[in-house]
Parts: sequence; structure tokens; C-alpha cells
Amino acid sequence: MPQKEKVSQTISRELLQLIESGKFPPGSKLPTEMELTAQFGVSRVPIREALSMLRAAGVISSRQGGGSYVEEATNSTLLQRIRIESDDVESIKYLFEMRKILEPEAAYLAALRRTSEQLEQMKQIVKKMEDESIDKGNSAMEADIEFHRSVILATQNPIMIQTLENLSSLYERTLKITLRPNAELVQKRRAVYNEHHNILLAIEVEEPELAKIQCLIHLKNAEKKLSLFLKDYTI
Repeated sequence: MPQKEKVSQTISRELLQLIESGKFPPGSKLPTEMELTAQFGVSRVPIREALSMLRAAGVISSRQGGGSYVEEATNSTLLQRIRIESDDVESIKYLFEMRKILEPEAAYLAALRRTSEQLEQMKQIVKKMEDESIDKGNSAMEADIEFHRSVILATQNPIMIQTLENLSSLYERTLKITLRPNAELVQKRRAVYNEHHNILLAIEVEEPELAKIQCLIHLKNAEKKLSLFLKDYTI
């Protein structure tokens, strides 16, 4: 049985519907946090969480001087909620539980153990991601998968590597779902690229704690996006 949806998730969905309907067209400014608290009759905490979900999904962005703005690339077709089977939703939930255990620690170890050759490979993958996601405007799914695999390989830990191999088919199937909304969301594609680049930089300068934190930030942002786009997904 699905868990009861959080207040912030309900608000984020309602704001998304208002954006889809044209109430807040691309480029427009959303109401202030204070105005939204009055509109929804809640405290600022769930409002901030709801806005955070929309930012993580690339639907809105914050600009200098304050305020949240609807992204220019946003359109109703793009923002329709992804329809997937309930079994896939459960798989994504369980996979993210595993990813949050495995990948931040893998980034930590990679910063300590990576070879110069492995670092160069990571750089090439991130450059490929930049070319595909920012310059060409696609989701760069293959590069995304390659990067996370390269981090695991750089741990030099055979058990971690085998765990990844055991999960590879599920990992690739769920990434195809979770990266789907990024294709036309310019802000989200750039944010995802920056998150991977930050993980790479921490590994390059051999800062394991920073690598771990940057990886966790990336996974948390991915989860926020999922909570907005996937039906019955709560975090």
C-alpha cells in the first residue's frame, strides 16, 4: 500500500499543475514563500520543500535578487507525470536505498584509490556528458551510467564491483526512467552535469569526504525529482 503523500509533495504537484495549465507560464515568477504559505494554509517548511522538488526537477530556478522562476523550456507536454508500472516504482525505491548506501562510500574510496588512468577515464566521461547534455541537449544516459560505473571501479573493491554488476540491468532500466524528464529541461541537464563534475573534482583532488558529500547531494536531488514526477513515490 502506498504511503500517504507528504504535504510538500502535494503542494509541489499542485504548483506543477498550475505551471502546466499556463497560470505560471515559462519565464514567469512564482509567488513568494509568504504568499504561498497563505495560499496553501501551511508553514514555510513544506513550501520550501515543494520548491526544492521543483528546482531539483529543473522546472523552476532561483535567480539573483530572489524569487523562483519557471524555466523557459517548460511546457505542458514535457511536464506530464511519467506513467510507469507500480513494480517499477518499487524497484526504483529499493534501488535508491541501495545507491545511497553504496555510491557515497564508493566515491569516498575512489578519491583515495583511483589511478591516474581511471581519473582520466572519468574526465573523458564527464566531458562526453557535457557534450551530450549541454551542447546537444539530450539526457546523456549512457555517459551517466558510465560515470557511476567508473567510480565503482576506482574503489578497487572487488565486492563493490561485483555488486554493481549484479545490479547493472536494474540500474540501467531505472536510469532510463529517471533521466527521461531531463531531455528538454535545460536547467536540469546543466544541474546534473554540474553534480557529476563536482564529484569528479573531489576525486581528482583526493578529498574523500568531499567526494562522498557531493555524491550524496547528487542522489538527494535525483530523489527530489522522482518524488515530483513519479506517482506514489515518497521520500
